[in-house]
Amino acid sequence: MTAHTRDPGRSDRVALYSGYRPEVQGLRAVAVLLVVIYHVFVGRVSGGVDIFLLISAFFMTLSFVRKIEGGRRLDIPRYWLHIFRRLLPLASLIIVGTLVLLALFYPDTSIRDFRWQGLASVFYLQNWELASASVDYYAADHSTASPFQHFWSLSVQGQVFLLWPLIFGFAWWVRRRTRISSVPVLAVCFGLIFAASIAYSVVTTETQQAFAYFDTRARLWEFALGSLIALAIPYLNPPRIVRIILGWVGIVSMVSVGVLVDVQGAFPGWIALWPLLSAAAIIVAGNTGSPFGFDRFLSWWPVVKLGDAAYALYLVHWPLLITYLV
Repeated sequence: MTAHTRDPGRSDRVALYSGYRPEVQGLRAVAVLLVVIYHVFVGRVSGGVDIFLLISAFFMTLSFVRKIEGGRRLDIPRYWLHIFRRLLPLASLIIVGTLVLLALFYPDTSIRDFRWQGLASVFYLQNWELASASVDYYAADHSTASPFQHFWSLSVQGQVFLLWPLIFGFAWWVRRRTRISSVPVLAVCFGLIFAASIAYSVVTTETQQAFAYFDTRARLWEFALGSLIALAIPYLNPPRIVRIILGWVGIVSMVSVGVLVDVQGAFPGWIALWPLLSAAAIIVAGNTGSPFGFDRFLSWWPVVKLGDAAYALYLVHWPLLITYLV
């Protein structure tokens, strides 16, 4: 007797969380372009990094739920090995290249201050290094910034890549013992993380904004929101016209946040809900199949390919910008 025969609903539950989402991969491209454009030309926070973090949790959650509901073993150590084997080579290459730029173009005082940040970046601890140094992310003179500063978000992401699989492992264990679907278990877990983290984020941003900006605990709610959207997305099916409107409202809202609101001193508190809910609207809109939907642009193959390269683009843009300013 096969597993499918023993549990007729299993394949249906797996199917709910299956399927390639090219429009979300395209959204990843838009998010990283917002980061680059706002860094280079505007000098303000766009919310693009926050969207990038949400999308990473969204895809990770879909992947793990498919495994759990399909009755497959999670093999979390193997997942950790795979994810860091995929991320570390390019990150290490950029770190080494940045160290070369330091030696060639930066003053000796900067070299002494920044070289240890390269090591912190390798071990995904750069956010805590910046937080402990009370670095001002919004400093007007970017030429004094660290060329490794952008690794703060990758460090937070790496820490979540270690933590989130343990939560999925708990849901897998509960399902094995009780036959309860992992979806409600994960919804409760991520709902609690979201509530606790956003409350902490709001309070800490109000009292220690420079520290809160790099604090993993103040960012967990952004990942939790991405996971909650992933859990809910199979059950959200608004009418086509509503989805078309959601897509356009989402992209206009996403692009406008950095223009309309000076978020200096406000991130990562409640104001970060603006770009994240904008991204959520686009994700819920999904593939409308309409020639008038914004998802048609997001699903266009050059945009999707740019989304595939978003990690590399994010890695390289900041050290080049700071070196140019120096």
